[in-house]
Amino acid sequence: MSIELKTSTWDDFPLVKIINARGENGYRTQADFDAHQLVFTPERSIMAFDGKHMVGNALSYEMDMYIPGGLSKIAAVASVSVQATHRRKGINRAIMKYQLEDIYSRGEPLAVLQASESIIYGRYGYGLASFESNLEIEKTRSAYAVEHASMGQTYFVEESEAREIFPQIYSKAIENRNGMVTRQENWWEFRFREPGLKGGDPKSWFVKYQENGQDDGYLRYTINGTELNVIELIASSHQAYSSLWRICLDMDLVDVIKAEHRPADDELKWMLADPRRLVERSSDRYWVRLVDVRTALSQRSYSSDGSLILKIQDDFLPWNKQVVELSSESGKSLCSISNKTPDIILTAGDLGAVYLGGINFSTLLSANRIEEVTEGSVAQANLMFSTSRKPWGFDGW
Repeated sequence: MSIELKTSTWDDFPLVKIINARGENGYRTQADFDAHQLVFTPERSIMAFDGKHMVGNALSYEMDMYIPGGLSKIAAVASVSVQATHRRKGINRAIMKYQLEDIYSRGEPLAVLQASESIIYGRYGYGLASFESNLEIEKTRSAYAVEHASMGQTYFVEESEAREIFPQIYSKAIENRNGMVTRQENWWEFRFREPGLKGGDPKSWFVKYQENGQDDGYLRYTINGTELNVIELIASSHQAYSSLWRICLDMDLVDVIKAEHRPADDELKWMLADPRRLVERSSDRYWVRLVDVRTALSQRSYSSDGSLILKIQDDFLPWNKQVVELSSESGKSLCSISNKTPDIILTAGDLGAVYLGGINFSTLLSANRIEEVTEGSVAQANLMFSTSRKPWGFDGW
């Protein structure tokens, strides 16, 4: 069997989405096609053919993600699938190799994905870099430890107003929050349609929080019977955050409140009088792949000055297989090739895991994933890579 890899055209779009849906054991409606057309980039979509039959595909989107110190271009990898008739034949590996080489040629130092199966992507140098919390609480158990007196006012708004004001609120609220991605106009349109995709219910309610004439937060939610589901709760201040949560937690005719894709260090637990009543289910969110190690490490900022000699093991992308010196001084970072004895030996995947600050080097050392050659270097790495908050990967793609 000979497999040919090709780049898509717009003519391929319907079949690409059908192939991906089939790989997920699902279907696509016209609403799905219409929404995904908004963000589809043919030249970033890779197809695998067995003769005339498309048997696999993967695509990526160009996005900007906050990393420690600012924004980075990333390739947001999605729709990775191989048909059930052609699995276990090396097709996915070939697609991943082709895609990462293409991402490298575009000058994008990072690839980021959400894994449908967590066993797969470590093989290609992705590291588990962030977690999320899916929350659930009974309304009767949701009192705050300190009574909340709102300094502002919440208002219901129509979708038309939400479309106007939510992007500005979002941009302000996510600034410098590691793991969050900016949204261009086409992605905002996609997000407004998203609840109605894959057969979902498109109807939802919109709320804004306003203080001193300034919009500082918003809430989008749905209600199914006596269950309230938070779609998005985004706030740029504690007052906005607390007030919007109280709207959810005090909603009439509701028994249970649920919220998915919340940060692993969401502060709601610490605001509740009875934090045990907040049921949290943790799951992995973003997997990060350093496509260009030196560029990725150079563009990141570090929490303390210092230097490390890192030996990178990367058989999948051989240009990363090198010893590098990472140095940070007075807020300036540099990563260059080195011939010195390494302080730490680790894979590109494990470097991806620590990149956003959600995982520390000591954890990987204890798990026997990395090797500390120079005593004290792991402690130094922990200090340099540490961040004040856990990364929050809210958007899916």
